[in-house]
Amino acid sequence: MKLSKRETLMVVGLVFVVFIAGFWLLLLSPARANLAAAQLQYSSIKTADDANQKIIDSVATLKSIRDALKVNVSDIEKKLLPELKNEVITQNLASIFEANGLPFITFISCDPIVTENLLLADGNYSINSVQWVRVNMKVSGTDGVTEGGIPAVGYNEFIASVKQIEAANPDSIHVSSISMEDTKQGFQYFMISVDVYAFSLPTRISAIDPSKPYISWNRDPVVSGGLFGIPAAGIAPSQFSALFYRPFATIQATTAPTNNTANPSTAATPTPTP
Repeated sequence: MKLSKRETLMVVGLVFVVFIAGFWLLLLSPARANLAAAQLQYSSIKTADDANQKIIDSVATLKSIRDALKVNVSDIEKKLLPELKNEVITQNLASIFEANGLPFITFISCDPIVTENLLLADGNYSINSVQWVRVNMKVSGTDGVTEGGIPAVGYNEFIASVKQIEAANPDSIHVSSISMEDTKQGFQYFMISVDVYAFSLPTRISAIDPSKPYISWNRDPVVSGGLFGIPAAGIAPSQFSALFYRPFATIQATTAPTNNTANPSTAATPTPTP
């Protein structure tokens, strides 16, 4: 059957529409879906790449921040002593009194070391802690032989020692109390309590400087041999009275000599048990 011109055009148009629809369904639609997926993947990769690039670009800045934080942490660690050694602490304190003309230390004691741990936000305790100890000392203004009285012999030297102790390491060393006692026997006692603080840091980043005060023992070895104290023969007759002790004296003066010109040692007896 012969188609008319109009019918022929309609058939051709229909075939074209079917061809376009087939092309859309079979070729173009899957390609668009693949393109969309590719674009999404590209966007994800681009975002990750931009983030990595920012990290790369900030390495120098991060290193600078890290180094600054290390310096700050190191400064905090050095605020307090790295450890508490009672023998070293008392040795340093005694050296200060000795340097200021007060070598007559009659009593030293250290209270038990106190440790305080930090409670963290999660309820656990930190491995780091703060420790402190109180050192008590009693110093005589003289050797017990020199004439004393008021103004108190040794007072200026004692105050100078206190100021030096406070200035040596103000973050770690605190003078808790000072007091004075007049023996009414020609000399005075000066008492001081010093609180010493330290960090206990298992993971510290700063190095310990052993040359700092209160850290390392630096006193010369004690000379052995000889007599300890001042013999009674060296005590002036005017200093004798009944039954009292002299700091650092090897024997106790019990009876005043009958003759001021006599050797005082003849009027002394071995120190009895108080």
